[in-house]
Amino acid sequence: MSRARQARHKERKKAREVTGKVAEQPQTSGRKTVIRIRLVALVAVAAAVAGLLVATGISNVTGSSAQPSSGRVEKEISALLSGIPQNGDTLGSPSAPITLQVFGDLESADVRTFMVWLLPDIIREWVRTNIVKIQYRSFMTASAPYPKVFISQQVAALSAGIQGRLWNFIETFYHEQGKEHTRYVTETYLDRLADQVLGLDRSEWESDRENSQLIRQIIEDDNTARGIGFPDAPVFLIGRTGEKLSPWPGYRLYEEPGLKRGFIKRPVHPIAFITSKALKTYIERLLDKES
Repeated sequence: MSRARQARHKERKKAREVTGKVAEQPQTSGRKTVIRIRLVALVAVAAAVAGLLVATGISNVTGSSAQPSSGRVEKEISALLSGIPQNGDTLGSPSAPITLQVFGDLESADVRTFMVWLLPDIIREWVRTNIVKIQYRSFMTASAPYPKVFISQQVAALSAGIQGRLWNFIETFYHEQGKEHTRYVTETYLDRLADQVLGLDRSEWESDRENSQLIRQIIEDDNTARGIGFPDAPVFLIGRTGEKLSPWPGYRLYEEPGLKRGFIKRPVHPIAFITSKALKTYIERLLDKES
């Protein structure tokens, strides 16, 4: 092929390439326009969903480092607990025929689910009617990497209980709970919670936090919870008041994945079974036995 012919061939090839690029431009531009429209739509949908979650409170189910309005929390907790007797770690009438013990870690997101979303119905239906009294016990789970913090926060709650304000304190804590393992619990954080507990004498609360007996109680509670055999909080004991309490029976067993069949079993987390309906059935059985 002559040099002139080669030159013409290169020019025609270059022209075809340029023509092809120009022809592709409208199609590519169209695709980009469609993509941009879809992205805008997705962003709008996401914003709407986020707004709905915030409005309903669902976005805060598992705990958040962003604290809700303290005024709203105070009113909500006050309305829930107002008029119900409190004595130490116990909420409800001393003569209630049924006792429910809840073992928990104040930093546990699972315990928060129970305390914030399921417990209010139990309080309204069973505690206010003097049928059930609830006792809060300590079980170190989410705070395990920081045992000193665990002791400090649980002592703070029990110290509020000396003034009959334990349930106000722990409900405030669970409502404003931060993310697990972020080390957000400081003295300033605990002081701020105490400031939100109506009727709590701060100087007395500070003094009671030095009570070594409270630490012994926390250790005993933790040992009791571990002896029950549940892998995580919350752990429940329930029974007729004055008699031996039994682990909450509403759980199923499953086989540990990857292990030989029947080699090891653990209870499925009981939180899904603690509902007012399930509790009502079990309480009625206990009351029938009493009668």
